[in-house]
Amino acid sequence: MDCPAATVFCDFDGTVTSIDTFDAVVSAATPQLWAELKQQLFNFEINLRQGMQALADGLTPEDLERMVAHMGQYAPRPCFLPFLAELERAGLPFVLVSGGLVPLVDEVLGSHRHRLDQLIAAEVLPHPQGGLRFHSPFANEQELVAKAEVVKRYGRGLCVVIGDSITDLGMAEVADVVFAREPLSGWLEQRGILFHYWDSFADVEAVLRHQGLLPAAAA
Repeated sequence: MDCPAATVFCDFDGTVTSIDTFDAVVSAATPQLWAELKQQLFNFEINLRQGMQALADGLTPEDLERMVAHMGQYAPRPCFLPFLAELERAGLPFVLVSGGLVPLVDEVLGSHRHRLDQLIAAEVLPHPQGGLRFHSPFANEQELVAKAEVVKRYGRGLCVVIGDSITDLGMAEVADVVFAREPLSGWLEQRGILFHYWDSFADVEAVLRHQGLLPAAAA
């Protein structure tokens, strides 16, 4: 199999979707717990794996059902599916990598899952003692879904990363080309990591065309 010129790794919440859908649905299900965890995460007082473990401990199966039902009102950004089609035409693999949960991603992108080279997110499993637990084969001590490890595992050609928030920081640090928006862009600036600011997937597409990773647009 020929190696593609690039592999595109893309976050889901707030990236494929126009708002942070994970934040929205968890806030609706357990507002007080999530507000406390989010503050600790953004202040780097706890790491992502600790935050997700605490969330799993506080959720019930009924909470998850409500989260999935709430997720049904959201859709991808308008430019996302045309962008995905351009990647398909160019033969560039698209890896959807989310720090969230598979059933939430599936509620929005399930009908397009066959178009993704990989869908990486945390699986939701029943806990032997009741409640829920989250599982990911890419977990490490810091992250439930260590996105940098996903990039290293599935990257072929240049590694292109598209993201917006704290869960995307690790993969941005190991990427060849990074597209970021707030708050991720602020953390990258602090670390001196170069990135392209993006507002829509049309912006990403334009840069990839300029870099020769996508063919020039038809006149």
